[in-house]
Amino acid sequence: MSKRNVYFVLAILGLVLPYGLFLPWLLEHGLDFGLFFQELFVNDVAGTGGLDILAVTIVILTFIVMESKRLGMKYMVFPILTTFVAVGFGLAVFLCMRERHIEKVS
Repeated sequence: MSKRNVYFVLAILGLVLPYGLFLPWLLEHGLDFGLFFQELFVNDVAGTGGLDILAVTIVILTFIVMESKRLGMKYMVFPILTTFVAVGFGLAVFLCMRERHIEKVS
């Protein structure tokens, strides 16, 4: 299996796994951001996870921008937007696109 295919599978998992838990909550409560953040920071453990995801999002977005500039990649709007959907999804989408770019350049 090629790297690109591995990243594609990981992108699907990075989308499906978190939304398997979040989608039922979203269907029940809708876009209630107040309740979302209240439940996200319901205790120190949950808050640690929430802040960790925020930090990882910033790191991944920085990596996408810097790496794409270094390699001369275009169309980075898609992996940036997918990172806001789910961080694992966004990173895997970018890595898949990066492999495709490297294959074209080589």
